[in-house]
Amino acid sequence: MKILLNLLQEKNKEDIERRFYLRFFLWQFFLVLALEIFYLAILVGIYFILDFQLQGLESAGQQYDATRSEQKTLDVYRKKFKETNVLVETVGKIERQHFSFTQMFLLLDTALPESIAIEHLTTKEYTVLLAGRAATRDDLLTFENRLKESECVQNVNVPLANLFSQDNVDFQMDFEMRKKCLQKNAL
Repeated sequence: MKILLNLLQEKNKEDIERRFYLRFFLWQFFLVLALEIFYLAILVGIYFILDFQLQGLESAGQQYDATRSEQKTLDVYRKKFKETNVLVETVGKIERQHFSFTQMFLLLDTALPESIAIEHLTTKEYTVLLAGRAATRDDLLTFENRLKESECVQNVNVPLANLFSQDNVDFQMDFEMRKKCLQKNAL
């Protein structure tokens, strides 16, 4: 069994009790104040972290907008280049299949003797029809042989009726040009 004896006066007891409550109250106050300061420090830290992340997101958003704008411009140019390339390819295909009669005219210029005049020239696909006048039958035969010797000409047809006259021969002939000689890329 314990016995507690308190020999202090009542006034001192009250003072001790007040100091005890005052110390308890101050200890609780400082504890709550320390907790508030701690929580406030945490909140300020979170605020700065979130503010930093928000600024980073805003700058990333601005960069994304700028990049997206550039990407849209790039996409427009890509589309235009694709369309242009398709058009160029189409024109190139047409150009490769296009007949150029330059080779035929060069051939006629080199094979045609000076005494022969061509009065009419007609083409139908690869066939060339000529009508004209030769000074002599030998000039016409020379022209025919030169055409047959050319690598761009095949199937030279000169009707026998053209060869009856000796001088001032009116003639008609036809021959076929090879496809490779008429295409523009053959030049």
